[in-house]
This record gives sequence, structure tokens and C-alpha cells, in this order.
Amino acid sequence: MKKLILSLCLCLSFCLVFTKTSNAEEYYCDETIEIISTTPVTRVTNSITGKKTASIKNSSGSILWSVTVTGSFTYTGLKATCTSSSVSAQSNDSRWKISSKSHSKSGNTAKATASAKYYLDGSVISTQTKTVTLTCSATGKLS
Repeated sequence: MKKLILSLCLCLSFCLVFTKTSNAEEYYCDETIEIISTTPVTRVTNSITGKKTASIKNSSGSILWSVTVTGSFTYTGLKATCTSSSVSAQSNDSRWKISSKSHSKSGNTAKATASAKYYLDGSVISTQTKTVTLTCSATGKLS
């Protein structure tokens, strides 16, 4: 009898685990690149400045928050070098607050990272971190 009751309890708890629904919303990220300027520096060296934005959206497509890296690069046809980088981050939803942001540059890459916290009734429910990377090819193509 004890084995039957134990088996029944296990079966019931197993069923409850798989029938539990979640109210969590799905999020996805969309990335866009925009060229700000291109300038010939010398006859053999050119420069390009661009920005890449990663937008965190909810399942209905509304932007919740975003992080943007802006990078300036020089390129020669043989090599590209990142000369500067900067970061900006913003929230479009009052429940999401940007908690930190940073940027760096290395070689032909500019990188920015931002974290945002989701608040509900004054408590942090979740934290998301997104890194966006902007790269310049030797021929001045941003990706």
C-alpha cells in the first residue's frame, strides 16, 4: 500500500512539473549597422566611422532597451585599425533600467557591453547583458 501511495504521489508530482505554465516573456535581439561618415585621410589611408545597435525586443517587436557601439577606423586595403570606440545605452520601457555599460577597442574591432535590470514592484526580476561588436575589414566594410 505504501508503494502504491508513493508511486501515485511521484506520478502526480511528475505531472504537475510538466503542466506548470510560465508567465515569462520571450525576448530577442535585432542588430543594425549605420555608417556615420567615410573620409579619405591620405591617398592610401581612409577612415570610416559607424555604429552598430543591438535592440532587445519583446515578442510583439517593441524595443525594450538597446546598446550602441560607435567605432572609428582607418583602413589601407591591407589592414584596418580601430582608432576610437564609445558606448551608449537606453531604455524605452520604464521597467528596464540600464545598470552598467562599457566599451573597448582592439585591432579592427570596437566593442560595447551594457546590462539592464527589469524591475517589478520595486524588485529586480531579471538582469540581461548584451555585447555588440563592430568590425572593419581591410577594405572598409563594417560588420
